[in-house]
Amino acid sequence: MTGLAPSTATLGAGANTPLSAFHDLADWCDELAAAATAVRFPTARWSQDPVGFAQDVLGASPWWRQVEILNAVRDHDRVTVRSGHKVGKSNTAALLALWFYCSFEDARVLLTSTTARQVEDILWRELKKVRARGERATGIAISPEPHELARSGMKSDDFRQILGFTAKQPEAVAGVSGANLLYIVDEASGVPDTIFEAIEGNRAGGVNAKLVLFSNPTQTSGEFYESHSREKSALYKQICISSEETPNAIEGRIVIPGLASRAWIEQKREEWGEESGLYKVRVKGEFAGDAANAVISLASVIAAVGRHELPDPTPADAPLSVGVDVSRYGEDETIVVVRRGWKVLGIYASGKEEADIVARRVLDAVREHRLPNEPPARVKVDAQGVGAPVYTILQGDPRYHAEIVPVRVMASDRAQKSDTYALCRDQIWFATAEWLKDGGAIPDDAKLEKELVACDYATAADGRRLKVDSKDILREKLKRSPDRADALALSIWDPSLLLDDASIAGALTDRQYADGGTSAGDDPYSPFGGGIDPYAGGGFQ
Repeated sequence: MTGLAPSTATLGAGANTPLSAFHDLADWCDELAAAATAVRFPTARWSQDPVGFAQDVLGASPWWRQVEILNAVRDHDRVTVRSGHKVGKSNTAALLALWFYCSFEDARVLLTSTTARQVEDILWRELKKVRARGERATGIAISPEPHELARSGMKSDDFRQILGFTAKQPEAVAGVSGANLLYIVDEASGVPDTIFEAIEGNRAGGVNAKLVLFSNPTQTSGEFYESHSREKSALYKQICISSEETPNAIEGRIVIPGLASRAWIEQKREEWGEESGLYKVRVKGEFAGDAANAVISLASVIAAVGRHELPDPTPADAPLSVGVDVSRYGEDETIVVVRRGWKVLGIYASGKEEADIVARRVLDAVREHRLPNEPPARVKVDAQGVGAPVYTILQGDPRYHAEIVPVRVMASDRAQKSDTYALCRDQIWFATAEWLKDGGAIPDDAKLEKELVACDYATAADGRRLKVDSKDILREKLKRSPDRADALALSIWDPSLLLDDASIAGALTDRQYADGGTSAGDDPYSPFGGGIDPYAGGGFQ
């Protein structure tokens, strides 16, 4: 060892470190080697190898369809990816964003989606997770740390940046340009064409300007839909990924946590049917258009399910609203749906039971979600036929009055908007469609989803008013009763002109039936309440 090294050596920032033993010398050599090979971004080392970047820098192990997407973005200016659920879209977007940011001078990466919550709580959260895991796994730090909010982004001293914004207004996109530019658009099926026009304008001046679209194929119009057409095959690298292809689904075990499992796919195949629109869109990643006369669009239902796992924008003091559909036949279900504002909190199912037991189940469901000192919950009961005894008990038994205000709904009565709808039931279904479209969130319940998209409408005999499928027609389509959908519709419905007892009005708060019925124009949760977008700008405006 004589002459191998002096007794001291200058390391790092000039500190003198004694080398008193061999392990000190080994540490010194390791530090010198690390300093010589330290990664400094941006670097061209992985500019043509995004998969290698994901592995070497981020410690990731992308599955083969992710590898296909990463290489496609390297090789093509425009890439469009339609897919089923749980295939790793958000993770792939994060890998791409960090690869581009670290590989090109003056790189600008723009992450966008249909809502602020999709950007912040899914895309930006995933990017932060991927970056942090990578540093722990490989020891390679990507600087600086991302800001908490996507719109504040991640900006280096040499002007590279990753930013997130909501695809709402073209002016938010305009003016974002650069030589090395990457746009990543999630939930692209719901992004307006004006946004894509603005993006294309920005890409026009870039030397290395790329666009990547990710989405479930929920809409059958717009740029994302057209990007998968034969006419645009020369403009876009087109990729379709089925949930059936994930390693978890193929091997029948959890290979990569979070990806679609074989059990989930088999469950959806049984619940929806392999030829149903829901299965085609959510599992196979195929476009499936709605019937021309569908009351509720497939896209609305899928979007509402996706919102359920996001933070709820509903204020805590929003009233509790409950819908009750009572079982008519032995195989039907009695369903209680509890909703607060934009979110369904619970769906409770039971078989055919006596009215007093059903009433007790309603009370139990209310108690599970009612806050201390909250006004009584609005409980809307389909009081025709078998529902009448339940309504009578809830109304007449004083034990319920402190916690429940029952509201009788007669679905076969004349509609409030009698010039547009034939019956109350027709208006209730269209109100449900509007609530879902405007921002409602429902749990991932396969029966409910299938029931919601099954209902069609036609013009009534007078040739003027709208009439939805009867319950008997839906029973024939579904081979069961649409109990869940009916209960959800009741929970959403604003029966402001159908209250049968003026005394009910006095029991409710100012946010409820102040004048004997909800004023739809003042109620942000009413399907007739002014079209408020609960997710615009990240919350209520």
